Amino acid sequence: MNTQRLAVEDQLALQQLNADFAYYLDNHKVDQLLSLFTEQAYYRHGSRITEGIGEIEQLFRNRSASSARIARHVISGLRLEKTSEKSAVGCSVVVTWAENGSIPIAGAEPHLVADFNDQYEKGLDEYWRISRREITRIFVGHQNTGPVGG
Repeated sequence: MNTQRLAVEDQLALQQLNADFAYYLDNHKVDQLLSLFTEQAYYRHGSRITEGIGEIEQLFRNRSASSARIARHVISGLRLEKTSEKSAVGCSVVVTWAENGSIPIAGAEPHLVADFNDQYEKGLDEYWRISRREITRIFVGHQNTGPVGG
């Protein structure tokens, strides 16, 4: 096996980064969500491409403006590989449930199952951030019309 292993503390930090992404997104914590990205981050979901922290901020602020949207993202199977002392790549499977309304919402068909392919960078402050995230839609729920803001 030619893959470089990350130190345990880096693995845990990247697992936390991904958990924080899901939590902040689901709970409309846009400022905290933005802190997880590099300034020049690239974020693609289907045909929707967002580049740079300014565009990413606009995307997530618009998404959160609709308080009627309830979503939960569950991340599984995170695989990580060190590419240098300050960079890594990862892939995971994310299952999303989403609906407009108020909780509890009846019915629980997954809205989306997607692959997340990521690149991460460790900043001068020693925090890992997402520098590139590409979301590939694998299974799409019947009511899913595409990525929010797409």
